[in-house]
Amino acid sequence: MERAGPGFLINLLHFVALSLLDLLFRVLNRIEVQGREHIPSRGERGVLILSNHISVLDPFLIGITAMPRFSPVWWRAAAKEELFTHLFSRAVMVLIGAFSVRRRRRDIESMDRMAEVLKTDVLVVFPEGTWSATGGLLPGRPGVGKVIYDARPAEIIPAAVKGTDEILPRGSWLPRIGCRAKIIYGPPMDLSRFYQRPSELETSQQIVAAVMAEIGRLYASL
Repeated sequence: MERAGPGFLINLLHFVALSLLDLLFRVLNRIEVQGREHIPSRGERGVLILSNHISVLDPFLIGITAMPRFSPVWWRAAAKEELFTHLFSRAVMVLIGAFSVRRRRRDIESMDRMAEVLKTDVLVVFPEGTWSATGGLLPGRPGVGKVIYDARPAEIIPAAVKGTDEILPRGSWLPRIGCRAKIIYGPPMDLSRFYQRPSELETSQQIVAAVMAEIGRLYASL
């Protein structure tokens, strides 16, 4: 059975938030979007979007460039548990459909939650598990490979972002203006060759390595 979507009120809040973010990205700054043809279609379910991570703005850039307004399907994101400790940031995370994950230890509950979400929703995940301080790619976490192995998403879309760390550098609270950010969506990945292999750490590592290689290829093209 398909799970109900966000509903009118949540979609209205999403619309307001995304409109404000449009102002930040498209008016006060400039964004370039490549690979629009690979963005999930409206109402598509079971889609996993995987991107590099260089700024707190990354999930919001994906939201304004890929998420349809008044979506009939929930768009979810995995976020570090620290973002749920303060009232304001927790409210923002809940509004965007995020749920907490523990970054520095194997979080079976969160991995199971991601696999469950992928049965009905769109899920955005950053395989590196943390921001890159240099802008370069970090190794992907095996837990993401395990989620892919268990969930077998209907579609896996790699993406790469560049320049969001210039708009909001690490440690800053106020965004800059006049900067340029880029995002590229790649063609769907076929990882089915891994699904016949044993469910073990090595398989998870190989899956996430393949994902990071494709994200790296996209990033190099920006």
